[in-house]
This record gives sequence, C-alpha cells and structure tokens, in this order.
Amino acid sequence: MKIKILGVLCLLAGFSVNAFAGQNFVDRFLARYKPMGSDKAKPTPAEMPPDALTSFIRNGEIPLSVSDLMALTLRNNLDIGVDRLTPLSTEIAIESFYRPFDPTLKFSGNLNRGTTPTASVLSGGQNISQFVSNVTAGWSKYAQTGTTYSVDVALVRNSTTSVFSTFNPSWTTSVSYTASQHFLKGFGKTINTNQLKVLQNNLGISRIELERQVIDLLTQAERTYWDLVFTYEDLKVKQRSMDLAQKTLSDNRIQVDAGAMAAADLVQSETEVATRQEDLINSRYSQVLVSDQVKKYVTNGPDPGLVLVRIAPTQAVPKPMPDDVMPVEKAIQYALENRPELRESEYDLRNRDLNVQLAKNQLLPSLDITAGYTVSGLGGFETLRSGFGADSTIISTHPGGIGGALGQVLRNVFRGYNLQFNLQIPLSNRAAQSDYSRALIDKRTVENRVSSLSQAIALEVRNAITQVEMSSARIDAAQKVRELSERKLDFEQRKYDLGASTIRFVIEEQRNLTQAQTDEVAAMVSYAKALVDYRHAIGDTLKKNGVDLEKN
Repeated sequence: MKIKILGVLCLLAGFSVNAFAGQNFVDRFLARYKPMGSDKAKPTPAEMPPDALTSFIRNGEIPLSVSDLMALTLRNNLDIGVDRLTPLSTEIAIESFYRPFDPTLKFSGNLNRGTTPTASVLSGGQNISQFVSNVTAGWSKYAQTGTTYSVDVALVRNSTTSVFSTFNPSWTTSVSYTASQHFLKGFGKTINTNQLKVLQNNLGISRIELERQVIDLLTQAERTYWDLVFTYEDLKVKQRSMDLAQKTLSDNRIQVDAGAMAAADLVQSETEVATRQEDLINSRYSQVLVSDQVKKYVTNGPDPGLVLVRIAPTQAVPKPMPDDVMPVEKAIQYALENRPELRESEYDLRNRDLNVQLAKNQLLPSLDITAGYTVSGLGGFETLRSGFGADSTIISTHPGGIGGALGQVLRNVFRGYNLQFNLQIPLSNRAAQSDYSRALIDKRTVENRVSSLSQAIALEVRNAITQVEMSSARIDAAQKVRELSERKLDFEQRKYDLGASTIRFVIEEQRNLTQAQTDEVAAMVSYAKALVDYRHAIGDTLKKNGVDLEKN
C-alpha cells in the first residue's frame, strides 16, 4: 500500500518535470536550494593581480599613452570596481520578483490514533478506537496573466472498531483541479508583471549609471593625463630657462673678471638664477602631485604614492585639425542620440508609463472567478452485514485497498464541479483616483525633465565647441607671442653685446620668453582638454577611446 502512495506522489511531481530535464537534473534541482553565487560579477580591483601595473614598467618607468591610461583605469580603478557591483545587485534582485510565478510543490501528512467512549449504541460499539492517517500533496502556480492553477491530491486511510463501518480499513482519495482568474482589477500580464518590468528598467538605468560614472572617470583621467603632459613640457621650459640664466651668469662673470662689467651687475644675474631655480623646483613638485593623481586612476593599491616608478606620458599634444569637431547642429543631434542621461530618462519614462497603467487598472472593481473539478474514490476491506445492530451478522467480505479508490479516481466514477465568483465594488474610489492622478503628474514631470535635459545638453555642446575653437585660436596667438619673444630676446641680446643695452633688459626678455613658452604649452594642453570635454558633451568618450563596458 505504501508503495502505491509513493507512486501517486511521484506522478504529482511530474507537473514540474521541466525542472528535471537533462542528465544532471538532481544536481540542478538541488542547486535551487543553495545560495546563489555572484559568478556573473567581473573581478573587483581587490581581486586583480597586483602586478597589473608593474607589467607596464620599462627601464624603471611606466611609458603611458592615453589608450594605456584608459585600459589600466578600467582594469584597476577602485571606484569602477565598486560601481560595477550596483548593476549586478539589481540584476540578481530581478530574480526575486519571479518568486510569485514559481510553481510550488507541497506535501503534508498526519497520523491520529485514539479511543473514545460511546454514549449510544448507534456508535457501533463500546469504546471506539480509530486510527487515521492522512497524506496530501499539491502543485500550484500563479501565472503572469493573473491566473492561479492548482492540483491537490488527498489520501486518507481510516481503520476503526465500529461495526457500522462498511469499509474497514477504508481508503478515501480525491484529486481536485482548481483555476482562479482575476478579471478587471489585476487582469493581464502587463499588470501582474509591473514590478518585474520596473525592475528590469531599473537594471537598464543602473547600467547607464555605471556608463556615466565610467565616462566621467575616464574624462577626468584623460584631463589629468594632459595636466601631466603639461608638467613635463613646462619642466623642459623651466630647465631651458635655468640653463639660459646660468649661461648668462657664466658670461657675466667672465666680463666682470675682464673688467668689462661692474661686479654690482653680477648680483642681478645671480638673483635670476636663484629665481629660476625656484621655478624649476615648483615645476618638479607639481609634476609629482599630478603624477600621483594619474597613479590613483591606474593602480588598485591602497596608496598610489607607493608606486615609486616614474610615469612618462608618451602621447604628444594633438594639433588642431579641421575635423576635430562636428558642425554645431550635427553635434547636438549626435549628443541627443548618444548621451547616457537621455537614455536613462527613457527608462525612467517607461517606468512612469507602467505606473500609470497600473494605477489605471487599480481604478476598476475586483472580480475573481474560480472554477474547480474534483474526482473522488473510496476503497478498502468491505464488510456487508445483515443489519445495523450489534447483533448483526456478516454476510460477506470483499478484500480491497487503495487500488480500488485510485481506480475510481482514474475512471472518474465520482466527480463534482464548482464555480464561484467574488465581485468587490468600492463605493468610494478616491484613493485609487488619487494614485492615478499622482502617476500622471509623475509622468509629466519626467517628460518636462527630459525636455529640460535636452536643452541643457544642447547648450553644453555649444559651449564645448566654443571652447575648442577658442583654445585653437589661443594656440595661434600663443605661438605668435612666443615667436616675437624669441626675436625680442635676440635683438636685446645683440644690443647688449654691442653695449647699447643693460643686463636688466636681457634678463627681462628671457623671463618674457619663458612665460611665452609656458603659455604656448598651456594653450596646447588646454586644446587637448577642450577636446576631451567636447567628446564628453556629445557622448562619444567611450567610442572614441574604443571602450566596450561589456568586454572590459
């Protein structure tokens, strides 16, 4: 008998047969009851190999181009490592919203045994003893359309000392099929999967947020790279200025020794050497500070300053080209199609549409219709008696058991149907109306925010293009000033050599030339940074640097 019961329960488990597909169905089924791993996650910087940066070292320094900077930042930067976890967390959270739609298999059972005194001969004997065992199993599923399906199987075995029991022990079986559907409020896949779709949109938003954070970080990293380039070029200018001042001092000392110059004039040259020495020291210090900022982007170590190797930028400052920027109208259109903020707003607007649909559905009355079909069976050891009294005699017996009860179920001998409905009509629907109005207002707010954002992006693109054009013009002006400063220094040096000028004017022109050279370098670096800001404004940072977040 017990084997037959287990057979029925195994048949019931077949409703979830898709969970057992494949050769290793047991392992896969049991894996559902273990903690979910985060194997989808890419390694965080803390998990990266520590020599990711040291592999770039060549001859005691790290030669670094912009593309190298982008690759190392994506691989090692601690901020990106943290930001990657947010979309992963949202993606995993989506799985929890499938919980209402997961099928459920349930089992229960109980045993009862007892003896009760009787107060009437109609009880079938004195001190009736009864043993009841009950096993139930069921399968249920809530569909995304708002439909609930369930199948419930019950097996009851009852043995008693009452002489009035025809089947003793008796087996009672039943199989019930039930389907319930939400109509009006809660009807349809769109409504029942509302939260799931919202979370899927939120996943898109979190991925775009990651993209925005990466873009901002790469933009700042590249700007810092060009700052480092400036410190290297400026250090060269300061070193040339120092060399020139030292040469002037050396020449002046020769003239003092020869009696062609007063010793008092030598003090001015010595002061200038000391001043330019100070400028050189400041420039070197600035280079160390900016270098540490670059190291912060490319290393996952706790202290970027511990990376003692020297970072040497290898990329030259770009020269202005006619096709560096698009025409304004084309650039604005490109930005409106590619800026992550607008794509993020699209997801937000989808969520608002879903909220409006849900709020509109909640205005409706609630109507639930449930239909059921039940098949029953009865079997066991049948005893037929001549009457109902205690003195009745046994006429015949018919051995039987659970097989007879199950046979009746399979043949649909005893069956029944039921149909019911539940209609609830709110007499005051102000709360639902308020929710719907609020959902509409939220949607309009987002629509207005999108329009405002588009306007701000258009203005940002215009300003970025203006900055590029201004920086390009500044380079031309700075080059002209530097060329004129070189000529003025050359003229002043010739006049001094002819005795028509003093050392003070020569030193002054040297200072002017040094400043003009520094300004030229600054103008070129400013142009490079303006291009970085322009690419950020039109949403082209990742594409320009060949970055694919799905692969990196």
